Amino acid sequence: MKARMEEADLGCSVCQDRYNDNRIPRNLGCGHAVCTSCIEQLINNNRKCPECRRPFYAVIATTLPVNYPLLRLARSLTTRTAASPQHPAAQSYSPSASSSRSGPLDAGECAAHGSRMKSRCMTCNVWVCPDCLVMDHIVPPDGECEILPLNQALEEMKKSHMENISTMFHTIQGLKNTIGDHIAQVEANKRVHNNTAASIRAVLQGELDVVQDLDSIKKKATDKLTEIEGWVNSLKKCEECIVDAQTVRELANAKLAARDCVTTVQAHVAQEAERFSQPSATFPKFREQVNLKGALQMAKMMYVVDDSGSETKWARVSVHDCLLHLHALDTQPPPPSAVIFSYNSIREMVPEDDASAFMDLGWGGETHGRVYMRMYGNTPRAKQFLYLCSGEKGPSYRGTHFFDSFRVGEPGEIVRGGDYENDDGTGGAAILEDIDVGGPYLQEAVEGLLVGAHIRQPERLGVFGIILTAYPFSKTDTGFGVVTNGIGTLKSVSRHKPISDVAIENCGLVIPI
Repeated sequence: MKARMEEADLGCSVCQDRYNDNRIPRNLGCGHAVCTSCIEQLINNNRKCPECRRPFYAVIATTLPVNYPLLRLARSLTTRTAASPQHPAAQSYSPSASSSRSGPLDAGECAAHGSRMKSRCMTCNVWVCPDCLVMDHIVPPDGECEILPLNQALEEMKKSHMENISTMFHTIQGLKNTIGDHIAQVEANKRVHNNTAASIRAVLQGELDVVQDLDSIKKKATDKLTEIEGWVNSLKKCEECIVDAQTVRELANAKLAARDCVTTVQAHVAQEAERFSQPSATFPKFREQVNLKGALQMAKMMYVVDDSGSETKWARVSVHDCLLHLHALDTQPPPPSAVIFSYNSIREMVPEDDASAFMDLGWGGETHGRVYMRMYGNTPRAKQFLYLCSGEKGPSYRGTHFFDSFRVGEPGEIVRGGDYENDDGTGGAAILEDIDVGGPYLQEAVEGLLVGAHIRQPERLGVFGIILTAYPFSKTDTGFGVVTNGIGTLKSVSRHKPISDVAIENCGLVIPI
């Protein structure tokens, strides 16, 4: 009997249903409470209390205050009823049934209202109880909060965390790849320095051999001077005999001796003059890079000549940063004092599978930096790039300008150049056959990657692009090399306006020593 009275006191006076989280009691202002659903009906009718008939002026049910004491009593009565032995729910309860429930029943007790939190506001990113939903977290159209039940909220939170973890896995893999590339570059630099050390030792030994040869030449020349002094003394004695002659016979004998001496000395002088008129082979034969460097140190100005084509071309050879540089071929003859050798004798020193090239970039009348690039193997795209840097097939990148920059300051930033035909990006056809995509050209879009045009643009297959900022988790199918030095200069090129002012002032091939 008492329980039924409590149930009647804790029910809505209009629909007679017990108050709960779906039928929240709200005060009308006169002291009586009605559930939210019934208040909405009263608002549409006469807006009067169903018990005392006193009017209220709310236009939206949710603006009326919640009667929390009634709501808590109703919840408490529901809990006691469910826990009583006679209640069907209590009778059906068993430990095995409890253990079969999936997931937690709630997220704990609300600190503000003391109720259990069974929902989550995904907008505010907090767990909420039913009272929070009424007061602070209103859903559309009256509010902006997105409310999800506990199980669904847990799934969304799991999904979000898994996405974050997956993203971190990708980031870590990218970092591992970067470190791997760095290790490979360190190993390559180590090999270069080891080769340099060996070359220095070879150069030192070569220089010592040259010194010995020069000492031998000097000794021969000194001995020759002593021999010449003997010729002079013989002539002087003949001269003295002629001066001292007192009779005709003495003069005749002196003249005869003098004639024979002069004839002998004259023959020796002619022989030595002919020998010294020939060029002296004081430079080493150029079969190895170390010899070439030694020649450059002595000659200071060395050129190579290529007369295999319809016109003769020359290229300068220089030393910079402990590297030999074979500059692009040109029709301009070298100065008269230059030492000249054949182009092929130097060109064959460039390694086929690990070749490198260089470019001097400038604008505003000044050279702003040199860029070094290493090829990925002996592919057709790599060979074509080397030919256009050396000019040995005719056209050359020297004197051309950059014509485009894209994604400046963003991932995947790139600059493009190399239109040797029109110098504006509309030309620059291939000079080799079999320019393809994919395969060895499929490369990660890393910083410094050298790329070419796609085969869908046959009129531009000779131009090149350089990626200045890595494009994470992205690949290109036209990569054929990488910048090993000078990426800062290229970033300055990308930001220069207009980029068409930036010229490739010089270019060529690198000969490791």
